[in-house]
Amino acid sequence: MAIRELLQYVQDAYAALTQLSMIIVDDDGNPVTKVSNLTELAELVLFVAQKEGTTFFCPRELSIESWQRPILAPVGCLGMKSILAPIFVEGKAEYWVWSGVLIEEETKWLVREQSMVDDKWAAVIAQAAVLPAGAVEAKLRDIERMAAICGELIRGERCKQRYHAYGKPLEAALADHPLAYDAGRLLARLQELDPRLDVALYIERRPQACVVVAANGEKAERLKGRTIDPLFPPLVAWDGPFHPIYFQEAALDPRFSFFVRHDIRPKMLIAYPAVYEQTLEGWAIVASETALSPAEELLPLGHMLVQHWLLLTRCAEASAKTDRHLMRLSMLMEIGRAMRVVQNEEEIVRMMVEFAVELAYGEFVCAVWCCDDRTTVIHEGALTASAASGYREEVRRRYGRGEKAKNQAPTLVPIGDKTVMEVPFFVRDRHYGVLAVHIRQPAEAKEAEVYIAALAAIGALMMQGAVYQDDEGIIDIDMLSEQLTAREMDVLELLIQGCSNREISERLFISVHTVKNHITNIFQKIGVNDRSQLIALVYQLNHRRRR
Repeated sequence: MAIRELLQYVQDAYAALTQLSMIIVDDDGNPVTKVSNLTELAELVLFVAQKEGTTFFCPRELSIESWQRPILAPVGCLGMKSILAPIFVEGKAEYWVWSGVLIEEETKWLVREQSMVDDKWAAVIAQAAVLPAGAVEAKLRDIERMAAICGELIRGERCKQRYHAYGKPLEAALADHPLAYDAGRLLARLQELDPRLDVALYIERRPQACVVVAANGEKAERLKGRTIDPLFPPLVAWDGPFHPIYFQEAALDPRFSFFVRHDIRPKMLIAYPAVYEQTLEGWAIVASETALSPAEELLPLGHMLVQHWLLLTRCAEASAKTDRHLMRLSMLMEIGRAMRVVQNEEEIVRMMVEFAVELAYGEFVCAVWCCDDRTTVIHEGALTASAASGYREEVRRRYGRGEKAKNQAPTLVPIGDKTVMEVPFFVRDRHYGVLAVHIRQPAEAKEAEVYIAALAAIGALMMQGAVYQDDEGIIDIDMLSEQLTAREMDVLELLIQGCSNREISERLFISVHTVKNHITNIFQKIGVNDRSQLIALVYQLNHRRRR
C-alpha cells in the first residue's frame, strides 16, 4: 500500500475521533492527503481564505523546524485556532498535520465580534462548537499520538520499499545458479550495487596464507593469485565476530599497503566476511578510488549476497561430493562382481590397482603382492621402477611373512618425497599384500582410507573365496567342513546367525573363554580377521549348514 493511502486511513480515523477537520501537508503546504471531516468553518478557512489570496498554513514560511510537539496556531478570524503537529520520520519533521478549527470558551466573544464584520463568517461561527480548555488539551494529545503513528507508518513503508529494492539483486542471484561456482560472478554482482566501485577481490583463507582467487577491475586483475600481507584481515580476528567493515581513506591505512604497492589507492573500501558454520573462509573486498562513501544499501545487501553465494557454493560442493560417493560405490560394486569370476590372485591385485587409479587421489598407485616366496609389484602412474622396487623391499621388511598384515590398520607412510595411504590385506599364510595410493591433498586422507580399505577387503575376500572353488567355479563346501571340527562348525553356525559370544556359550553349554578360542581357530583356518569378513565369506559361499 502507498504511503499516501496509509496516511489517509489514519487521518480519517482520528478526524472521526476528535470531530475536527484534518489534512496532512508537506513543508511547502502542498496537500498529501484529502481533507477529512470537512466542516463549514474549516471550509471557509481552507478554501475561501485561499481564494482571497491568504495561505492558511505553510510550514516552511512559519519556521517551525524546531517544534517537537503539537501547538495551537491562529487561523481565520482573530480568536480561532488550529492544531499543528509535526510528523517525524527517522528524526526529521517531514510532514505536518493541520486540524481545526477550534473556538475556545475564553475567546468566543472575540471571535463573534470579528465575525460581525462579515455576514459569511457570522452565520458559520454562530453554529460552531465551543470547547473548554480541558477538551482542547485532550485533542492536542490525540493529534500527537496520530502524528507518531503516521511517522512510524512512513518509516516502515520506506523500509519495506528499500528491502524490496534490496531483494531484486537477491532474486537475480537465486536464479543465477552459476553464481554458486564462480567467485568472479559474485564480485560482478557486488559492483552492480554501486557503479563507482572499480576494485573487487575475493580473498580465500588457506592454511598458510590468504590468496586472491578472483578479481574484477583493470587494476585488480594484477592481484589475482597473489598472497595478501599477514596484516590482513583488518580488525576482525579469525574467530569472530563477523560483520562487514567500512573504511574511509583506506589508502592511508598501513594495513592496506598491499593495495597501494600495486597502484590501487582506495578512498572507500568495504570488507565482507565469508562465513560458513561459524568459520571465516575468506573476504570479499569492494573499493572505489573516487567515491568517499558507499551507497546506503551496499553494506547490508552486499553482506547478504556474499553469504548467499558462499552457502550456494557449499551446497554445490556437497551435492558434487554426494554424486562422487555414489559413483565410487557403484564402481566398487562393479569391481567386486568382476573379481568374483577371476581365479588368479595376482590378477585380482591388478584389478585393485586399476580401480584405485580411477579414484584419483594422487599421482600413482602401487601394490605389493607376496605369494609364498614370490613378491610382485604392480603400479600405475608417476612412480619410477626403482621407487617401486624400493617400496617392495620396504614392505617385505616391515610385514615379513604376513603376520603383521593381519591386523594392521590403514596408515600414511612416505614413498620417496610422496605420502601414500597404505592398506595391508591378508589372505592366508604367506599370501598377503599392501595397497598404497598417493594422497595429493591431506584433506582427502579420511575419504581415501574408507574406499581403499573397502577395496582391499573386497579383493582379499575374493581371493579367499577362490580357494574354495573347484575348476568349474562351484563352491566346495566339504573343503570348509573338513577344515573345521564339529564344535567349530556349531560355533560358525551361531556366528552366522549374529549371536554374541555369551549367547553362543549359553546355547552350546560352554564357557565364553572356550567360545573365544573356537572363534580364533575358525579365523585362522579360514583366513579372515573379524566376524564381518567371516559372515561375508560364508554368505558368498551360499552356505547354510543344516543339521
